[in-house]
Amino acid sequence: MKKLLIATTALVGTAGVVAAETTFGGYGRFGILYEEDRGGGTQEETRIESRYRLNIDSSTETDGGVRFAARIRVEANENANNSANQGVFSGARFQVNTGGLRVRVGNISGVTDAANVVNYFGYEPGLVGQTGQYANSGVSLPAFSSTGAGNNGINVLYEMGDFKVMASYTDDHTDNLGGAGATAFGDSFEIGASYTFSAWTLGAVVGQFEGAGSTVENDWWVATLSGTLGIADVSFLISDFDGDDDTVFGASTSIPVGAATNVVASVSTGGDDANDTSYGLGFTHSLGGGVSLSGMAGSNAAGNTIADLGVRFNF
Repeated sequence: MKKLLIATTALVGTAGVVAAETTFGGYGRFGILYEEDRGGGTQEETRIESRYRLNIDSSTETDGGVRFAARIRVEANENANNSANQGVFSGARFQVNTGGLRVRVGNISGVTDAANVVNYFGYEPGLVGQTGQYANSGVSLPAFSSTGAGNNGINVLYEMGDFKVMASYTDDHTDNLGGAGATAFGDSFEIGASYTFSAWTLGAVVGQFEGAGSTVENDWWVATLSGTLGIADVSFLISDFDGDDDTVFGASTSIPVGAATNVVASVSTGGDDANDTSYGLGFTHSLGGGVSLSGMAGSNAAGNTIADLGVRFNF
């Protein structure tokens, strides 16, 4: 995934050369998406799926080797009623890193969604990730907002060899003013760590999430184990959220079946008492040049059939 590069270089006094760059990269995808009884029958079961995502990354580095960076995103997706939608800008995310330390502020992801210490999403079958090893959990994770301002939080990652530790915090800014008005994000805190040994990585995260404009606090924890078994890449998940009735168990895998094709499968069980076991079986076939064809079929936690088929191209 690379990228138009715009670089500037300046000589500032006798301090040396200062270099800055802006890069552009992302992906596009389109295809057919199916979900039985979507939205309780209020939305199109079959629709054209499309997404255009462009990341704009700017960075510079001090004479002492401290790197500063920022990202905004432009994204357009189709609407649930099968109509097209226009692209919008995201809120900004800022970053500083030196050595093994990285700090991000602004439109950030929480520890779980960032996937630096836990492999929460595992291997998602199909074009868009309609299901995965996490699918039966009812948790709503703090995440980078591709089409909105974001949650204006902070996350900190420290890496030392095979060990990583990470923490994040987001603030329900409406509550700071003593008001009960709605805001898109509530307070959240997460902390996690991971250790890599041989071909395996074990990670765990604990956290607490408060609903937007709410005083209800829900505890959360998740652990994942990811590695290889023979030729297969595999991931295993166990998670628990106060808002769910039961613990969630999940697993996923990606298995090469040729030089350019992988079979991808996932399963998730538990969560709400009314949940069925969700699962999916799909494939991804590389067409070269950053282009791939993907598809899947399966069933979601509501017991409804899901499927998709389409193309993704990276740029």
